[in-house]
Amino acid sequence: MSQKIRIICAGKAGSLADADLHGVSIFEEIKMSEAGKLAAKLEAEGADAIIGTAGIAAEIRRHVSIPVVVAYLTNFDVLETLKEVENDLGMSDRKIALILHIANEFHPERLYPYIQNQMSFFTYSDGEQLNSIIQMLFEKDFELLVGGPTTLYIARQLGMKAHLMVFGRETMLGALNKAREILALTKKDREQTQRLKTLIEIFPDGIITTDHEGVVTMCNPRALALLNLPEADVLGEKAYQLVGDPSWKEVYEKGIKQTDILIDNTNSKIFSTRQPIFENGHIIGSVGTLQDVAKIEKLEHKYRSLQTLGLTARNRFEGIIGSSALMQETMRRAKAYAGFDSTVLIEGETGTGKELFAQSIHNASSRSEGPFVAVNCAALSESLLESELFGYVEGAFTGAKRGGKIGLFELAHKGTLFLDEINQLPLLLQAKVLRVIQEKTVIRLGGERVIPVDVRILAATNENIRGKINASEFRNDLYYRINVLNLRLPALRKRKEDIPLLVKHFLNLFSANYGKEKCDSAELVRVSMGFDWPGNVRELANYVERYAILREEIETPDSQLSHEFWTEKAVEEKYSQDPDLITLRFNTLDKMERQIIEETARRCGGNKMRAAMLLGVSRNTVWKKIRDL
Repeated sequence: MSQKIRIICAGKAGSLADADLHGVSIFEEIKMSEAGKLAAKLEAEGADAIIGTAGIAAEIRRHVSIPVVVAYLTNFDVLETLKEVENDLGMSDRKIALILHIANEFHPERLYPYIQNQMSFFTYSDGEQLNSIIQMLFEKDFELLVGGPTTLYIARQLGMKAHLMVFGRETMLGALNKAREILALTKKDREQTQRLKTLIEIFPDGIITTDHEGVVTMCNPRALALLNLPEADVLGEKAYQLVGDPSWKEVYEKGIKQTDILIDNTNSKIFSTRQPIFENGHIIGSVGTLQDVAKIEKLEHKYRSLQTLGLTARNRFEGIIGSSALMQETMRRAKAYAGFDSTVLIEGETGTGKELFAQSIHNASSRSEGPFVAVNCAALSESLLESELFGYVEGAFTGAKRGGKIGLFELAHKGTLFLDEINQLPLLLQAKVLRVIQEKTVIRLGGERVIPVDVRILAATNENIRGKINASEFRNDLYYRINVLNLRLPALRKRKEDIPLLVKHFLNLFSANYGKEKCDSAELVRVSMGFDWPGNVRELANYVERYAILREEIETPDSQLSHEFWTEKAVEEKYSQDPDLITLRFNTLDKMERQIIEETARRCGGNKMRAAMLLGVSRNTVWKKIRDL
């Protein structure tokens, strides 16, 4: 939209023939008495700004509300005008009077060396003074007057010669550029004000601003709704009276910020936060927000519901306990993975903290503000897991919820989906999950609409999936899709140096939970270091929790807390009775085989060749089995 600029000149405007005059109109030889009315007319016709020469600018401002830019006469303009008088009119060595409005702040002494006439300089502030000056010049036989159109009019009535002042090209272009800059800034300010006004209007909380006396100067629709008042009954009234809280006065009177003040309004309960507005160290007002307590309670309920659904991740890397080199390397790799969107397969025995790492990766990623959705693939039947993952439309099957249900892939949009125990995912669902990962779309059960999803996949397994692939129980194409990045969590027996930290942490935690006094963990650590913890950190936590509860009934941790927990002393007694005895935990054949190989290697001092000879297998078999633990 072009700028409409009007130039009102008390004289002639210099040549602007090759200048950019788009949207510009020029009015020349305008008397002071005519300038105000003309400016008002131009504003009514849609002018955005007016340029007025110094003598008439003040009069123009009295009649308009749009920006007015002053074109100040320069020495160069006066010199050019006087040279025109001398050269074009042939008036050299004459008595000439230069009459200018006082607003021009002109200094004629700088021009005397460049002119041939006996020039006298006069200034005036109003029409009466101008009349007196011209009358005096008439009586003193001045031959020529140079000035504005009013000067010419009066001089000619007295029969005197007069010449109109010319405002040069540079003067007019300078004023024109200034006017354009002002309009650009005004437009920017107007747009910024409109943005702020729109923001305040759509802000979900009520907003009220006051002046330094607490009188309301602005409020948004939400504030009016909370107060149950029309705008006319709010603007101009005292804020503290409207909300029924006299303490608001401390904000604009003393400059005290107030946070989460509960107001029991007649219409509703409101939380209000107020703070003073300062300018150059002085309080010029205050601004306050109003929040409906009922809405806050509703949001809190929604937040708790989301937590219950598992849509938030509570754990972070900072909360993972482990200073061993093996654990530090694992965390370093996990933190590196957090910076990318590639799928991660987290491998580890039961109790090693796979979901803990998954949540930490999510919270350290660019998706941390999005949902974290976790599902245990082994906890649900195939049909139920399918409906949970993909959702369904209304009527998809008998018992389907009215209106259908959104699936976990959709719930995890812009966030992370954690597929725990993915090794237990049924083959049929493996193909469907693979398609979602590849296509980044999902179709609800019974539906036809393709729904795009932006989800990062983190998966976890507590067994070697490669064995399941060989047994045709897991798709190799899905395995390579989920195993782009691999994170293997070490068993607790492989990082026993972390046991003291874990024992101390769990003992402090459970003692506090059960109201027990803190105690020395040294003896408990000693006993814990003598066990291999097949259940890993989860088993250790259970052991410490049991001790925290029963420690007042037992003498030392060496007492048999449970048949599940083997103390160092009990293990030593077993070995002393029969050094060739290996005790196994009942498990799958594959896992019991691994236990035998690991224990044999341990008794051989880690010498895998010797262990292989004792067991009658190859060294590669021993190495592979130990590596897969």
